[in-house]
Amino acid sequence: MVSNAWRERLTYIVMSVFVVWHSLAIVIGPAPESSVTVQGLRVLLRPYLTLLRLDNAWDFFSPTVSSMRMSQFRYVIEDEAGNELTIMPDAEFGGFNPAYFWFRDWHDAIIDHPEDYADIAVALYCRRHASQHPVSITLLEIKGEDFTRADFLAGKRRWDTEFVTVNTIWHAQCPAE
Repeated sequence: MVSNAWRERLTYIVMSVFVVWHSLAIVIGPAPESSVTVQGLRVLLRPYLTLLRLDNAWDFFSPTVSSMRMSQFRYVIEDEAGNELTIMPDAEFGGFNPAYFWFRDWHDAIIDHPEDYADIAVALYCRRHASQHPVSITLLEIKGEDFTRADFLAGKRRWDTEFVTVNTIWHAQCPAE
């Protein structure tokens, strides 16, 4: 049987190794991949970095708000009567809901690679809104433009039409049932 002194030493060693491992991950994660040493350590640390989302650039720690990518994903449902309904899926989730990050990544994938994901998204949204008898779905990216403190103090909102640019990503007919 292991004595209490050895158990305490082992616990201390394990905790110390974890602190060193995590500290190394925090330093190596955002480091540029120009170094051979960093590349080698990244191979070893990649699963841990990905699991905790530590594989970001250094500006992750102090982002510049004006240069952050501000965009929203929306889609427009056109029904048989020609009526259009705009849906903003991000509004379904609060920022603290764990599903928010999954759906945000899904929407970014649709925006960045519509040739791969847009038809899947259209089919999904046609099924989801089948009770409204959709004829077509238009996928949109709403890009935020500069929004200043003065605009906010003037009573304007971040996503008002004067501060956004609307890009049509994809338009497709709903599959016949």
